[in-house]
Formats: sequence, C-alpha cells, structure tokens
Amino acid sequence: MSKRSRSVRADSCPLPPYFGLLAVDAKDSTRLPSVQHAPLSRTITEIIYRGLEFAGLGEMRREFECNTGDGLAFGFDPSWLPLVISPFADVLDTLLQRHNTGADPHIRLRMSIHVGPVPVASGTAGDGNAAPRSEAHRLLDCEATRRWLADAGEDGTPLVVIVSDAVHRAAVLGGYCAVPPSRFTEVRAEVAGKGFTQTAWMYVPSPSGGLLSHPTAQAASVLGATKETDGASPAAPRPIQSRIQHVTSGVAIMDSTLRDVHHHEASRRAPDRS
Repeated sequence: MSKRSRSVRADSCPLPPYFGLLAVDAKDSTRLPSVQHAPLSRTITEIIYRGLEFAGLGEMRREFECNTGDGLAFGFDPSWLPLVISPFADVLDTLLQRHNTGADPHIRLRMSIHVGPVPVASGTAGDGNAAPRSEAHRLLDCEATRRWLADAGEDGTPLVVIVSDAVHRAAVLGGYCAVPPSRFTEVRAEVAGKGFTQTAWMYVPSPSGGLLSHPTAQAASVLGATKETDGASPAAPRPIQSRIQHVTSGVAIMDSTLRDVHHHEASRRAPDRS
C-alpha cells in the first residue's frame, strides 16, 4: 500500500449518526412586551407536545432538547420521518387553528424537514450541530417558505411545511408517508447572501388565500370540504399505531409568526415493524 493511500485512509472518519431535528421559533416575538415572552414560549412548547401526543408520537425520544427562549428544538429518531410529515403536521395545523380562535396572539408556523448526519455529544457544547441543521434553517428562512405563508389567508392557514428533496424522495415518493406526492409542490429554496440553493417541496395542510391558486392547494381544499360535517370543528386526532420502515434521517424545523400582537396584552419506543 502506498504512503498516499495510507494518508487518505488516516484522514477519513466515520459519519456521525443520522438524526431528525425539530425546532420551533416565534418570529416577531420582540414585538410583544417582555412580560409575554415566557408565556409565548410555554404556549408553543405545549402545542408541540400536545401535537406529538395526538399524532401518536408521544413516546418518540427527544434528543438534545433545548428551549430557545421563543421556541423549542430537539432531535428525534429518523425512522419517524414519515409520521412527522403526517399525521404530526396535520394535527399541529388543527391545534394551531383552535389556538388562534382565542384571545391570545395568533401563531402561524413555518416548518422545514431535512435529512443528514448529526454528531451527538450529550452534555457538551455543539451537541447536535452540523451542516444538515444549518441547511434545515436555510429551508425555513428561504424566500419560498416565507412567501407561501404570506400568500396564505391569516385566518385559514396557520402552518406551511417545506420538505427537502432528499426527504421527499425517501419518505413521500418511497410510499411511507400518508400524504400523496400530488399534495406537494416543487419550489426553489434560496436564501439571499447565504449561497444556499436547493430543490424542495411545499406541503400545506390547510391552504387558503392566494395559495388556492396552486393546483395542489386547490385539490387539498376540495378534499377538506368533502370531510366537513355539520360545520363542527374537527376533533383532535386519536393516537395511532403506525408501521414504518427505518429510513435515512430527518430534520424538522418550525418557525412561527405572530399576528395582531399589538392589541393583545424518555426512552424511545421502537416503531412496530411487524
């Protein structure tokens, strides 16, 4: 073996394990009085936890969880990727709509889902930090995601989801996700000044406003209308038992916007593979 080949092997190292990342951030939270910042953080956390429970993901182990002041972030087993898209995003959409009928500041979320290897060093600085995590934030902050949420009706669409191409191929086109490929729209995810450009896919559980001009949104609107009964609010989905196959990894991140804020004062359960 040559010295060159030995040198190349010596410089290589194993990939870190694949993890999913889920994060929520409240945009424009600084517009709220300081006294409301802590309640906002608690509200977002409670909605996320409740959504996980209702979606059947309550026992999903949350890795390197941290409160970001105006949000929440944690890692999760990547085998849950299809269920993070659905039913979790759908349940979260319903919970946000219910929350926004109250007197508290309305919360609207942007969520991104990505994949990649993430190093884990529990209890040390940098735990969970890697390029996939940065890319997930770029997806969240890209013009396409912001534009879709802005184009949606404020009272009709509390959540938009952007899925990376890798996740779309593995979880959606692979047939593991309950949401069919026809409900996703291809977009170009770009962040000015960051040198970030990727193909991604948008999914909106409850499209409204300008989003209804999108073919996939029109189909979703018709589908939703056929499920309405007596005008009653949809019940919180019951926990489900799902069968999924372990795929590569996922990163899910959410960011929220607040509307009309000025007028308002575990061990992991293994998926059933039978």
